[in-house]
Amino acid sequence: MTLDDTRPGGARDDLDGAGAGDDGTTPSPHPQNAPRAPETGRPMTSLDSASSSPATDSIEQFGEDLRGLRRRNGNQTLAALSNTTHVSKSVLSDAFAGRRLPTENTVVRILEVLGEDPAPWIRRRNELDPRHMVESERDGSGDLGDPGEPGEPSEPVATSPWRRRFSLAAVLWIALGTAIVSAAATSVVWAVQPTPEEAQYAPFADGVDPMTTVCREDAIVAASEQRENGAFLVQMMYSNRCMAAWGRITRYDGNAAGDQLSMTIYPAIDMQSARNQQRDSFDVQSLYTPLMIEPDVEARVCGLAAATVNGTPVELGPALCI
Repeated sequence: MTLDDTRPGGARDDLDGAGAGDDGTTPSPHPQNAPRAPETGRPMTSLDSASSSPATDSIEQFGEDLRGLRRRNGNQTLAALSNTTHVSKSVLSDAFAGRRLPTENTVVRILEVLGEDPAPWIRRRNELDPRHMVESERDGSGDLGDPGEPGEPSEPVATSPWRRRFSLAAVLWIALGTAIVSAAATSVVWAVQPTPEEAQYAPFADGVDPMTTVCREDAIVAASEQRENGAFLVQMMYSNRCMAAWGRITRYDGNAAGDQLSMTIYPAIDMQSARNQQRDSFDVQSLYTPLMIEPDVEARVCGLAAATVNGTPVELGPALCI
């Protein structure tokens, strides 16, 4: 199973204030006050924001344009966006304020929740990421040096005496180090410490909340389908890092209060498997299931969702499989 990220919408949290965004800004109520593209004078669109000139672009400008897009698409609160994107409010706040360049995964989640195409924003985001630019240069040319004239044979690279001496010394040190480690390993039990990045997460396993694990960092939408004429969105999420799947369901019918959402994921070959993961909840707009670890790349995992609408059960089949 190989696989990309999300869409849901979110309800405004009344406790965050009426009309004011979480970044301290107030949305403009009149179209004539909307930001305008400098070249044309027309109201700024998401395409204008997503295609700033690389020569003048910055992380701060990227965040400002994200804020503008958020205002033009309902100006949801950070609490509402966090609930539907499953990205923490602190990460969202940094992204909208331009304090830190958001990850590709965060950008995709924000844009899909706001109903916009993430592709141009991802290209723009990657142009601001020095690591991505270095990788692109390496992937594109392989050799960053002067290629020389066509047909000109390359000269052999001479190995200097100091380089030969260093190589011999390195071999001796490696041999000595290997001997020391091998001897110590017979009497010492080495403790494997988690990396600083992974130390903040819970271990991933069947039945664990995916949002508490490192699996959330590379999560993508492996499959996504609308049900009941767009009233519900059923999705299967996947993490290559964890080799784990989980399901997610989001409702757009405005009937969260008093109604239920439910979803079950299971191995495609055994719908009654003991490994099944299920979750249901009342009064929510979106929910996701616990993790199911599936190390077999040939195996398939399916999800089946259901809901109630004004108390009436609705099956949101057929099953969605990845």
